[in-house]
Amino acid sequence: MKTVIGALVTLLVSVSFAQSIGVKDIPADGDTTISVKKGSTVDNKFEVTEGEDEIQGDEATMIKEARANWKKACADWKKELKELNKDNQVLSMNCGKMICAKDGVENTCTSKAKYKLKIQIK
Repeated sequence: MKTVIGALVTLLVSVSFAQSIGVKDIPADGDTTISVKKGSTVDNKFEVTEGEDEIQGDEATMIKEARANWKKACADWKKELKELNKDNQVLSMNCGKMICAKDGVENTCTSKAKYKLKIQIK
């Protein structure tokens, strides 16, 4: 009698956790895979976007100092872009070619930075 009651309790516990999944008449010859997923499956779609930014270093009287200021501005731009890259969206980034110009006594170095981002559209 105890065995029958134990079997009934085990059966009731098993049935109470079931989620109404039934698999019938699937041939098991060869490789067979059965997969059960709950909820909707959404295929994420991505788009690659390209863009440009202007990088400008601080003005300096010496050209060497102006170049160093541009290098710092480039490093800051890259750091900021990486911080915004929480979901691995940045595919590439490049500060571009530095061009220095003299305006009166001051030298300024600038460049056109380019980047590619992967944007989720769905």
